[in-house]
Amino acid sequence: MGRLLPQGGPDVHSLRYDQAHFAKRVSAHHDLQRFGDRLVACSGHLLNAEGMPLSAHDVAEGYGSQGVQFFDELDGHYSIAIWDASLRSLVLARDPFGVMPLVFAQGENWTAFASHYKALLALPQISAEPDLSAINTFLYNGWAPPGRTFFKDIKQVLPGSVVLIGAGEPKIIRTKPRACDYQIPREEVTPNHVVEAVERSVNAYAHDATAKYGVSLSGGVDSALIAALLHKRNPRTQLCSFTVGHGESDPDIIGARQTSSILGISHREVIVRPRDLIELLPKTVWCLEDPGGYDEFPQLYALARGAAGKVDLLFSGNMCDTLFAGMPAHRRLWLGHHVPGAKQILNELRSAELSGTLPASWPARAVHYATKGGHPLPAPCSAGPNQSRLAAEEMAFADEDSPLFRMLGSALASWDNRMGAQQVLAAEFGLRSAMPYASKHLIDLALRIPDRQKVGPTQVKVILRKAAELILPRTITHRKKYIQQFKYDSEMADVMDHLHSRLFVRSRQGHRKIVNPAEVERLLRRGKRPYKPLEIRGMR
Repeated sequence: MGRLLPQGGPDVHSLRYDQAHFAKRVSAHHDLQRFGDRLVACSGHLLNAEGMPLSAHDVAEGYGSQGVQFFDELDGHYSIAIWDASLRSLVLARDPFGVMPLVFAQGENWTAFASHYKALLALPQISAEPDLSAINTFLYNGWAPPGRTFFKDIKQVLPGSVVLIGAGEPKIIRTKPRACDYQIPREEVTPNHVVEAVERSVNAYAHDATAKYGVSLSGGVDSALIAALLHKRNPRTQLCSFTVGHGESDPDIIGARQTSSILGISHREVIVRPRDLIELLPKTVWCLEDPGGYDEFPQLYALARGAAGKVDLLFSGNMCDTLFAGMPAHRRLWLGHHVPGAKQILNELRSAELSGTLPASWPARAVHYATKGGHPLPAPCSAGPNQSRLAAEEMAFADEDSPLFRMLGSALASWDNRMGAQQVLAAEFGLRSAMPYASKHLIDLALRIPDRQKVGPTQVKVILRKAAELILPRTITHRKKYIQQFKYDSEMADVMDHLHSRLFVRSRQGHRKIVNPAEVERLLRRGKRPYKPLEIRGMR
C-alpha cells in the first residue's frame, strides 16, 4: 500500500501498536509517531488558530486533552489518522475543503484507510466493483455524492469532518466552521478586513524563510493577490510564478504575464497543445483517481511537472471562487433570484443540458438557440434513468433569502473531492501545495459577508476585487475571468478522434456499463470540421 502512494519520501515508514498498523511514505519520521497509547499519522499543513505550524506531537497532545473538539481549532489543510488504544477507536480527520484526500474501507473486524484509492485496492479484501449510482451522479452533475467514491467498497472521509470508527457504525462529527451555526449575514465587511484575512493566511504558509516559493498564476485576481502578498512578505526573496495555457493567445497566459511583470517576479510559462493530451490524460487520471474536471487538470499536471525542482512550495488561488462567489453558478443563482422569470428559464436550460434535449418553452429555447445553437446538447453518459437523483440543483436556493449564503453553506456540508486535485497533482512530483483561501478563518469570514457584497449586476467577487485594489492595480483586479481550456480547433478534433479510436474498441464495448457508445458515435464529427465546445464536453 505504501509503495502505491504518491511521492512523499524515498521510504515507507511503518509502525505497529496494539491492533493498529500505520505506514506512510515520508522523508522524515516526525509525522508518523507513537505517543503513549496513540499512533498518529499526519499529512499536509497543520496550523493552530494563530496560524503557527503544528507537529504530530502537538496533534497527539491536543487530541489527548480535548478529544475531537481539538479539530475545531485546527487550521490549514490536512488529513490525520489516530489510533486511540484506550478507546479501541480509529479517528480520521480531514480539512474543511478536502484539500488533503482521505478514504477508508471496512469489513468484519477490520478497517483500512489511505490517502488514495490505489493503496486500498492493493488489499485483496477490497473490491474494485464500481459504484454506478455515484458515477452517474458525477456524469450528471460533475461530482460524486458526498462521502461516495467511484468504488462501492471505498468511502471518503467528508471534508470538514472527523470519523470515529470503533465497535459499532462509524460516527461522523462535523468540525468548525459549521454553516448551520451562522445567521444570514446583514452587516457589511470592509475591504481592509478581507485583505488582512487573506494576508494572514498567506503568511501562515510562508513561515519558512529557507523555502523556495512559487505561485500557480492565472490571469485572474485570486492568484495575483496571493503573489502580491508573498512578494510583500519577502521582497528580497525571488518569487517564481508558473502559468499553463494553450499558447500566446490564451487569456491566462496573457494576463499572468502582465501580472508577473507588474509585480516584478520571475515567471515561467508551460504550453500544452491538444496533441499533448495523448500523453497527459492517462497520467492525470492515474493521479486523480476520480477523472473529474475539464480541461484544467491535464494542464495542471503539466504545470506541476514544470515547477518540480524549481520551487519547494507551490501556492494557488483554489477555493477563492467558492468563498467569494466567482463561479458561473453564482451568477446564474443571482439572476434566478433577482430577475423575474429567469429561474424557470435557467432551470429549463440546465435540464436540457443534462438530459441532451432541447428546452420545452419558447423563451428558454430562444436563449438556447442564441447561446448554444439549434441542436440538443450531448449526453453520451446515459447509463441510467435516475442519474440525477443524487445531485443537488443550484436553483433550489433562488427563492430563499440570501441564496449565495445558502449555496456556500450547502457546499461546505457536502463538498466533493475535486478541490484537492492541485495538491494531488503537485504531490506526484514531490511538490508541496499551499491553498491559503482554504483556511478556516477565511471560511468564517465568507459566511459573514452579505450576498450583495459578493455578486452584483455587472460583477462577481465584488468584495474580493475591492480588497485586492488596496494592493493591486485595477488592470488586474477588474480583469475578466476566463475558464481554462484548450483551443477547440482542428488539432483538438484530430486528438479527440484518436482518443476515441483507442478507448472505444468494438470488441470491448459489451463490457461497458456506464458510457453509451451509440451516444458517443452520435457526437463524432462528419468530415474534417472542428468539434464544437459542447461536443468536446460530451466526449469527455
